[in-house]
Amino acid sequence: NPLQHQTRNTACNMNSQHHFSSFILFIVHILLLSECQCQQNQCSLTKKEIESRDPALVKMKYNIGDGKKTFWAYVTPPVSSFYQRDPPALRKVTPMHNGQAAKFINLSNNSISVYWEPQPGAFDEGRAVEIRRIPPFSAKGTSTFPTHSFVYATTDDGIAVKRFVVQDVDNASDDVGENLYPYDPYDDPSNQKKAHEIVKHELSKQDEEMYWTWRKTLSFDKEYRKVTGRTYLASYRRPPPIHFMWPANYFNQVHWVTTRETHFTSSPGDIARTTVNLRRIEGDEPIALEQYRDQAAYLNMSLKVLSCAPRVFEIENFLSPIEVDHIIEMGTAATLGDSTLGDEGGDPKKRNVRTSKNTWVSRHQSAIIDSIYRRAADLMRIDEAMLRTRTKEEEHNINKISNNLKPANKSIAEDLQLVHYSVSQEYQAHHDFAYAPLSDEVDSARFATLLLYLNEDMKGGETAFPRYINAHTFLPLQVKPVRGKAVLFYSQLPDGNFDDFSQHAAKKVFSGEKW
Repeated sequence: NPLQHQTRNTACNMNSQHHFSSFILFIVHILLLSECQCQQNQCSLTKKEIESRDPALVKMKYNIGDGKKTFWAYVTPPVSSFYQRDPPALRKVTPMHNGQAAKFINLSNNSISVYWEPQPGAFDEGRAVEIRRIPPFSAKGTSTFPTHSFVYATTDDGIAVKRFVVQDVDNASDDVGENLYPYDPYDDPSNQKKAHEIVKHELSKQDEEMYWTWRKTLSFDKEYRKVTGRTYLASYRRPPPIHFMWPANYFNQVHWVTTRETHFTSSPGDIARTTVNLRRIEGDEPIALEQYRDQAAYLNMSLKVLSCAPRVFEIENFLSPIEVDHIIEMGTAATLGDSTLGDEGGDPKKRNVRTSKNTWVSRHQSAIIDSIYRRAADLMRIDEAMLRTRTKEEEHNINKISNNLKPANKSIAEDLQLVHYSVSQEYQAHHDFAYAPLSDEVDSARFATLLLYLNEDMKGGETAFPRYINAHTFLPLQVKPVRGKAVLFYSQLPDGNFDDFSQHAAKKVFSGEKW
């Protein structure tokens, strides 16, 4: 299906959409969280490396009508730097998969619908598929391909107001295609003064403010592209992440970090469900159910770089066999339902985009699940209190760092999403980020996703990153499911923009099943 919609995966997600292959832990950047580095956990980076600005951030100067400003923009390093030895080539390979994000922006004070045309003229013949309804001064998105045809139409009466075809890659701007598709009924390039007057007299003060915010985003995008060669998919100006991001300087680079949340090596049985204590574990205070765990003081977790752009890491043995079995037991105790496409409307099965089954497991349901959340927080160097409701004291301490988390005292992580794929089921290439309303002060969107694999006895079912930047192959990066393994990837860039190259897929299962 040509429409690969932005959605979610399966697993533990930080407040947002979900995407899951096998078992997936999603961490969503619901709000710019604090990067709270755990004092007791060691890692392979020095304090200077942790605290220094990403070396690929470039100071960008611009003026889009509201005065001279600066912005630290992320410029992807040359592909040759992704190889420790001599690179296979000095230029990146054009991937076989030519998909891309499309952001539909409604700059009018009426709702509009977005229709996809299987063939040109399908809308007029009544054969177009409505994929989105966009409220006034809002944006929605999908994953699509060059040459796809779309129509904007009034939601009330279905009258076409704009048609467009997704543009092919623009070689003049470093192989970046067109991603932004605005509908602006007020703009008149031949008479900007008249357009300004129409906006001023026809829109309310609040609507006028939102209109010009979107116009600033479009103007900023032009300046941002000149510096970075990519589209600015966020809204102007989205703050950079406050969360820590692991660097991915070259293929097969390895980082490590420790955690006190050691593996469960024997099952605590039903007691695991009655000893959940969602609070901070201080200093040398015993961890939960330690008599059922590996008796080492720490678990060392290694992150191997599989891709530098997008940033993708592989973590072997993140889960123990006991933990894998427990997750499946917890998830299958509930009824598995059809997986959805997040904030996108329509039936994913009718479009063959996402055909799996899924359910949700919350952190407080089990001490083992709680331990996995704490381990994931240490892996990503995020305060585990961010991934749950907090005490007043915890909230106060976090707000001193993160400049008031909003909404207050809410987890930034989603529940663990358990996804099951049977033969022929898949989740086609999509993005995990979505577009927040302008009323969202921090432009909330998924920050990172942690996928947890629960079995390996299937054919197919790989997690694919079809557009990762490299100099040696046009084929996708494919991660084979291995029981207990985790994969971490970021949906955002260090400057706060969304990473179009984070597009990924759960490949079709040909035999067996996938959890």
